[in-house]
Amino acid sequence: MIRNYVFIIIFSLILNFTGSFIQYLHPFPLFLDTTGTMLSAILIGPWIGGLVGLLTNTLQGIFHTPLSLPFGIVNLSIGLTTGYIVIYLKGFQRWYSPLVVGIITGLLAPLIAAPIVTYLFGGITTHGVDKFVVALVDSGSSILSSAFWGRLPYSFADKLISAYIVFFLIKKLPTSNLQFGRKQ
Repeated sequence: MIRNYVFIIIFSLILNFTGSFIQYLHPFPLFLDTTGTMLSAILIGPWIGGLVGLLTNTLQGIFHTPLSLPFGIVNLSIGLTTGYIVIYLKGFQRWYSPLVVGIITGLLAPLIAAPIVTYLFGGITTHGVDKFVVALVDSGSSILSSAFWGRLPYSFADKLISAYIVFFLIKKLPTSNLQFGRKQ
């Protein structure tokens, strides 16, 4: 069992880094770095999912850009939230499960990220979303408000895509190995 968990954690980290790398190569306003966080939260539990998210941002901060480090709390929160939603829903096999996860984490991410980007980076982080944040600031909105509203639609899209990728990945796994909603 421990071996399976280690495999899931490593695979989840690879998923997160792959999504982040794709976003880096094609800078569209999505983040794509939480798919593995969601996968590990669903298959192992909320705290492991949260730790995978935190570890993702820590490693990205060390090896790629220090800008990733403060956003580890966002990825941690996505793992915890996803895991507890799956416990509440008693699984992740119904069509609406990824919809619920995507909507809730899509709202949660900019709620946590907006204060970070505002107070640590003045509202701008060189991400594709920043052009929308700047447009909102230029229209008279506050930096904090712009950082939230500029990220919200892309966060919803990003988290829904991630949740549905995980949903279809899980559909391909043998169901005898799945223990959804495992409490830690």
